[in-house]
Amino acid sequence: MKTIIKIGIGFIVFLILGGIILGAIANEQDGARQHFRLFNTSKDQKSVTFEMIYENGTPSNVWAINEIINPGNTVNKTLLPGTYLVKIWNHEDVLEGKFNFSFSLPNPEESNYNYYRFDLAMDKDFRILDMAAAYSGNSLANTMSKAVGTHQDNVLVLETYKGNMPFLIPESYTNRTFVDVYEDMPNQIKYGELIYKLEAVDNATKNE
Repeated sequence: MKTIIKIGIGFIVFLILGGIILGAIANEQDGARQHFRLFNTSKDQKSVTFEMIYENGTPSNVWAINEIINPGNTVNKTLLPGTYLVKIWNHEDVLEGKFNFSFSLPNPEESNYNYYRFDLAMDKDFRILDMAAAYSGNSLANTMSKAVGTHQDNVLVLETYKGNMPFLIPESYTNRTFVDVYEDMPNQIKYGELIYKLEAVDNATKNE
């Protein structure tokens, strides 16, 4: 009987130690991550890979991200903080661009759910628009919007980002009513509500 109890206790200890070891491995492999939103505003299929570069400069030879994205599509992924070699190919598997991209987390212990955004077309700028003017319907709405400080007579450009590399939009915009690429504007908003829109602008026409 004592032997059975000892075996049972030993088995329980083994399970506990195994759980601790597996948990440590999981934390090492998974850990806190950065969220990415990849999209393709071009008219052709694109593919993208992210390969981690170790601190000594050697590549990991493992694709942390390996995605094919059709025109008008979006893919959400996560990455561990660090430095990555990013490569983009066209639909004929011709390399169109490559660069190193480094990032860290605001809090190393917590994943960051505020997306880095990256357009595989790499030929556009992106800008944040204050869309309050689009909802200034009648005099009462205008009066109330002015009272709470959100009324605008024109759509305002607040921020501009180069689309040839991943960019991070501050949470002061994304934590409000935020209309992302390929998302539709809401039909109406509450009085005093702040609404921002991310817009892609062709480099050839951005000054128009």
